[in-house]
Amino acid sequence: MAYVEVRVEAFSQDGVAVSDEVFDWRRDVYGRSAVSGGTADQQMVAEAIEGVWYVLVRSGGSDGGGRLVTVTSIRDSPADTGVGDVRFAAVAATCQALGVVLDRPPFIDASGVVFPN
Repeated sequence: MAYVEVRVEAFSQDGVAVSDEVFDWRRDVYGRSAVSGGTADQQMVAEAIEGVWYVLVRSGGSDGGGRLVTVTSIRDSPADTGVGDVRFAAVAATCQALGVVLDRPPFIDASGVVFPN
């Protein structure tokens, strides 16, 4: 289980960025001593980037230029966030932000999250 928020802007070509504040929500929940940037956080950022690119590649370009999708927040649940969850959440957030529906969207089955090629 994970939740991802993104922001979309017009850009010269399609691209992905990650906000420096992507885990700032933790301070609100856990206090000023909350930490981020460890190996697990790096993996979640990588999954979010993969999820955004998954949509950008499959949704075609926008008219007259590209789209810069910035990942602004990644919220995980340490007990319930598994491999693929952040990528799945990033796909959902990006589709919503771009107003696109993928022909073959990712889905969840008994084996976990599935990302069709």
